[in-house]
Amino acid sequence: MKKYLPFQILIFVLFVISCSSDSGDPEPEPEPDVIAPTVTVQIAGSSNNSTGEPPVFSNQITININAQDAGGVAKVEAFINNQKVGEDNSAPFQLTIDLSNYSSKIPSTGKFQDYILKIVATDTSGNEGVSEQIIHIDNELPSVSNVSLSNTSIINGDTNAVTFEVSDNEGLTSVETYLNNILLQEITDEVYEININTLDLNDGNNIFKIVAVDLAQNTTNYEVNFIADNTGPTIALESLEVNQIIDEPTLFNPTVTDEYSDITSVEFLLGESPQLLIESAPNYEWELDPAAFATGAISVYIKALDALGNESMEEYPIEILRRLITIAIPANFYGTNTARLFVFASGMDGQLLDVERIYSDSEIIRLHTLNEIGGEFEYMLTFGEYISGSLGNSSEFTTVQNISPSLLPQINLSTYYRFSSQVDSYIIPTENFDFNDELNLIGQGFDYYGYFNQAENGPTGEISVTQKYNVNSSLKSSAIYLALYNNTLNNYSYALLDSSSLSNLVVSADMFSTQGIEQRFYEPVMNGQAFESTTIELQGYLSQEDFNNNVSHLIHNYGYGYIPPNGVPYFFNDAFSNYKYTVRINDYFTERTGEPELSFSPVDWTIDYTYLNNQITLTKSGSGHTMGKIFIDSDTPEIINGLNISYRWNIAFDSQKMDQILLPKIPEEIQTWGFYPIYENSGFKVQQVELKGFEGILDFDSFLNGVIKDNKFPYTISPKMESKFKSTSQGYYYRAPNFLLD
Repeated sequence: MKKYLPFQILIFVLFVISCSSDSGDPEPEPEPDVIAPTVTVQIAGSSNNSTGEPPVFSNQITININAQDAGGVAKVEAFINNQKVGEDNSAPFQLTIDLSNYSSKIPSTGKFQDYILKIVATDTSGNEGVSEQIIHIDNELPSVSNVSLSNTSIINGDTNAVTFEVSDNEGLTSVETYLNNILLQEITDEVYEININTLDLNDGNNIFKIVAVDLAQNTTNYEVNFIADNTGPTIALESLEVNQIIDEPTLFNPTVTDEYSDITSVEFLLGESPQLLIESAPNYEWELDPAAFATGAISVYIKALDALGNESMEEYPIEILRRLITIAIPANFYGTNTARLFVFASGMDGQLLDVERIYSDSEIIRLHTLNEIGGEFEYMLTFGEYISGSLGNSSEFTTVQNISPSLLPQINLSTYYRFSSQVDSYIIPTENFDFNDELNLIGQGFDYYGYFNQAENGPTGEISVTQKYNVNSSLKSSAIYLALYNNTLNNYSYALLDSSSLSNLVVSADMFSTQGIEQRFYEPVMNGQAFESTTIELQGYLSQEDFNNNVSHLIHNYGYGYIPPNGVPYFFNDAFSNYKYTVRINDYFTERTGEPELSFSPVDWTIDYTYLNNQITLTKSGSGHTMGKIFIDSDTPEIINGLNISYRWNIAFDSQKMDQILLPKIPEEIQTWGFYPIYENSGFKVQQVELKGFEGILDFDSFLNGVIKDNKFPYTISPKMESKFKSTSQGYYYRAPNFLLD
């Protein structure tokens, strides 16, 4: 079968042969490129041109150009009215043209001025493709005016109409309003009014914005910074505590502020009752006088109004009470052994009025009552101290009755003396003593005591001195006073030892002196009464300061069951600057300052009592006494629930008024103390009841103001106290001192 070459191969072969045969002829010139690039133009943001009107552009246009050419496009250029305004040399071609310097309209006609936008694309052969169109330029922004909301305006509530006007030289495409950049409303009906509901906004700065866009996409952003204020003024009253007791005129002076608006008024109310309205004032004050209102729990309300009508109100719960007394507590008043310390007030019928606990850091204690108290109102005040130990506990009470708030508004306590169990004992050797005679040595003072130990064999001996420590005061004896009695020879000598150098001391006979020593006598004048016994105790003070603080030294202490022919003897020492002494004759007792008098006459008072159901009923007679005192004491501990329970109670009262003394009811806070079962069963032991009179203190009120008010020693206020007492121990007087009495 015959085979043929394909047609294409045949042509190729003929072409090669032809070329080979004509290889010596020159190549023909290529055809010149005379075809211009094709150009299409798209202007970003061009308006719909369906009406045939030239498009309107704002102050800037971006032109995307599609230029095509077989040989390649070298560049594209833009011209407006034949003035070159842009060029791009690499595809894709895009030109951004600034139109802001072109006027929009012809002034004489008010019509748009035609501008010819020409785009020229040039290929690599210089051929130019052209696209032309007429455009209009609109550089005028929409106008936003007459906005009813101005910068820094303060508005509130849910209805705040805002009106404004929007216009444009050609026409608007959209008007939108925003609150804090969130679309509020788009306006399509040319009614330019919106409402701002500030309840949906945070108080403070907010932004209202109007965005107007015209046909040329010119956009106007109009912003108003305004303040939303839906909150009333801030009220602060730092000087008042929640549920504070109001017992004296109290000034309410709140700080009232408003961050955005002016304050128009501040009103004070007590409960629902308006008290004071203050308008347009820089300061807001109201003084609450509790005496003008009933006692009890109530609230003070402070209401403030700002210029927008925002109202705020703060409530301050208080309690109106009548103050009974203020007690000032000094530093170190709290005893080192004290477990608990309370003070409570009771009516004269014993019913509890108020109770407060005293802590180690307490400085001021105030007691109150809900009762309406007049000028004749009296009550009793009781201090209760609880001391616990490993084997039991003890309770000590001090009650002062017949107190009137108007008479004794305040008590200023003093830090009273407490001596620690820690002591320093010194065994001091003696020399050059002749102990053949009977000697008796007494050493007793504010914070020390001493005695003599005679050796079993020979004339040697030693003196034992013990110093106590006052735990809450710097008061101390500067010297140790030793009184040496020779009972055989009936003479008296003394020695003053330096209290700071006892450890290296040797006491010798020549250290004792009789200088200034005198034996004196006093005469009990019985006025027909039967004499039973008498005692005298004489204290000396080395300085006025020691006298004021009762830093004493015992000079003489002795008792007699008869009256010697020359009277009752005692030894006096003139080495001291001040003196205080006590004399007891039967059931008469007196304490006086200065040197002892020559004679003493018992008072003609009588006192007796019965005790039943925690009530002491008095039978008394005589005049001149101003106060009474009852001393209750367990004497020896009682065993309750396996514990040793001790108690002590001192009660002072107006002896001219009182015939029945009621023990106060015990507050719940104290009923857990060990003594309480004894109290419940009316099982107290009354050790002594007495009537007292003071020189210069004419009545019990004077005693309260002179002695109790500033916690004074009675002898520093009155140089002479006399007492008629009935004691469970015949011929024995219980001083029963404590921090408030004696």
